[in-house]
Amino acid sequence: MAKRPTGREGKADSGDGSRSGHAGDMFAEAEIRPPRSGSTSGCGQAARVDSDQHGHGADADHRRTTVPTFDSIIGQERALQTLTAAMRCGRVHHAWIFAGPPGVGKRTTALAFAAALLDPTTTEDLSGVPRPDPNSQTQRLIASKSHPDMHLITKELATKSSDDVVRRSKQTSIAKEVVQEFLVEPAVKARVIHSGTPIGKVFVIDEAELLNDSSQNALLKTIEEPPAGTLLILVTSSEERLLTTIRSRCQRVEFTALDHEGMIEWVRRSGIDVPPVQVDWIVRVSAGSPGEARLAAERGLFRWEEELGPLLDAAIRDKFSIGLAGTMAKLIDEQAAAEIKINAEASKDGANKVWARRMLAFAGERLRRLLHEHARSLRSAQFEPASFADDPKTVRLLHMIQAVAEADRHIATNVSLGLALENLVTQFVAEAESVA
Repeated sequence: MAKRPTGREGKADSGDGSRSGHAGDMFAEAEIRPPRSGSTSGCGQAARVDSDQHGHGADADHRRTTVPTFDSIIGQERALQTLTAAMRCGRVHHAWIFAGPPGVGKRTTALAFAAALLDPTTTEDLSGVPRPDPNSQTQRLIASKSHPDMHLITKELATKSSDDVVRRSKQTSIAKEVVQEFLVEPAVKARVIHSGTPIGKVFVIDEAELLNDSSQNALLKTIEEPPAGTLLILVTSSEERLLTTIRSRCQRVEFTALDHEGMIEWVRRSGIDVPPVQVDWIVRVSAGSPGEARLAAERGLFRWEEELGPLLDAAIRDKFSIGLAGTMAKLIDEQAAAEIKINAEASKDGANKVWARRMLAFAGERLRRLLHEHARSLRSAQFEPASFADDPKTVRLLHMIQAVAEADRHIATNVSLGLALENLVTQFVAEAESVA
C-alpha cells in the first residue's frame, strides 16, 4: 500500500453532492477493543458499542462515535489480511461481500475499511496495519457521521425516503426505492470531498440479505458499471439470499464466529457489567458473536433463561404449559417495544420479526444443548449409538428442534408471529403424543 502524506486533506465542493445514508449509529457492532500499548490512535479507545441492528441511543446522531480501525477488530485476522493486501497493492476491487454470522465484526470491518480508504493520511504502521491519522478531517467527519461520501444503507432509511409509501413501510426488507434513492442516484454524482484518494465514495449495505430481487436488480447495474472511485460493500449473514449475478461480481471476504477462548477474552475486554453467573450463559448463547453477547448483556436476555427455560424443559418432559406461546410472544413484544424506544427509525413489525427469530435461536440453542447432554448420558450408560434413534427423549428433542427451525422459516417469510408460535407449540404437543 502506497504511503500517503499525513498533513493534507481535500476540501468539500460547494455543490450539494449526494444524499447521505447515515441512519442510526454507524459504528454499532461489538468488536471495538482497547488500543495497543503505546498506541497514539484515539480511534482505538475502548468504547461502548452495540450489536449490528440494536442499541442505537436516542441521541446517537448528536454524539461523536469512535471510528473503528483494523487493529480494533477481534478474531478476524484472515479477513483483515485480505483487505490489507488489497490496499497494499493498490488494487481494491469495487464490490465486496462481507459474509458471516451476525455480530462478529462484518460491519465494523467494512466501516474501518471505508474510513482507511477515504482518508489520504492512511499509512501502514510498523506492524503493517493500515492506520489513518485519528485527528484528520476525514476521521472527524466520519466520527460525527457527516462525511458526505460515506453512505450506510440500512432498512431504516425507508423513514427518510421521499416516497410516502416507502416511509410507511414495515421495514422487513430494503426496498428498491431505498436502493435507488440512497445508492444508485448518489453513486453517479461526483464525490463531494476531493482528497486525492483512489476511492472517493463508499456505500456499505448492512443486512444485504434484506434486499429483495427488485432491489438487487436495481443495484446490479451499479455493480456491473461502477462509477470511478466508488466502492460497494454488502454486509450479510445470509449470503445465499443474494442473486448469483451479484455474488459473481463481488470479491468475497469470510468472517467467522469467535471460539470459546476468544469470547472469554472479548468479555474480559468489553467491560460488560453482568453477574458472574451470567457470563457462561452469555458466551454460550451468543455462539461466538460478540455483538450478540453484548446485546444479551445489555438487554437483560438472561430473563429468557429464567422464564422460558423452565417451560421448554417441561415440554421435553411432556408437561406442556398452555402459556408457552404466550410467554414467548410477551418476551418478544417487550424487546421489540424497547427497540422502538431506542431506535425511533425502526418499525414495530420489523423489530418483532428480528426479536422473534432471536427468541427462536435461543430456544433452538437450548434444545440442541439438551440433546447433546442427553446423548452423552446415553453413551455413559453404554447405549449403542445405533439405538439412539429409538430413544423417546432423543426423538422428541430432534422433532422439537425441527419445529423451531420451521417456525423460524415461517417468520422469515412473514407468517404472522402469533400463528407461527401457536403452530410451534402445536407441533410440540403433537410430537409428545406420537412418542407416547
